[in-house]
Amino acid sequence: MSQYVRVWDLPTRLFHWSLVGLVAAMWASGEQGGEWLQYHVWCGIALAVLLLFRVLWGMAGSQTARFASFVRGPVGVLAYIKGQVTEQDNPGHNPLGGWMVLLMLLALLVQVGTGLFASDVDSYTFNGPLAGKIASDLSESLTSFHKNFLI
Repeated sequence: MSQYVRVWDLPTRLFHWSLVGLVAAMWASGEQGGEWLQYHVWCGIALAVLLLFRVLWGMAGSQTARFASFVRGPVGVLAYIKGQVTEQDNPGHNPLGGWMVLLMLLALLVQVGTGLFASDVDSYTFNGPLAGKIASDLSESLTSFHKNFLI
């Protein structure tokens, strides 16, 4: 008889589904361009807040939400690869999955970070909220990186 174990708490579940929705909205609005870029900027700010929440929740949240509970070092990852660690040992993310979570969060933080400083070089209508704080050529470089990073 299998036993039902709830691994993620409500804040973590809300993070997961909010992340899916925001990434989809950002992708769609970014691809549309034009007036849709305003929605892209708003969703980007919401995503920045969401990622900040997840980083803080990963350090101070519930036990299973904490990075320390599912991110393992090289020995733990190697043991998992060799089949010495089972799902019962690590409910939630397996040791490789834990590293994937960190890489995904880092990639999203880079994407959001570059978007904050990006500038719409075609119309200068929808710049990132911090684009005016840096030199325009640096902003244009970050824009190029932002547009091509996750493709």
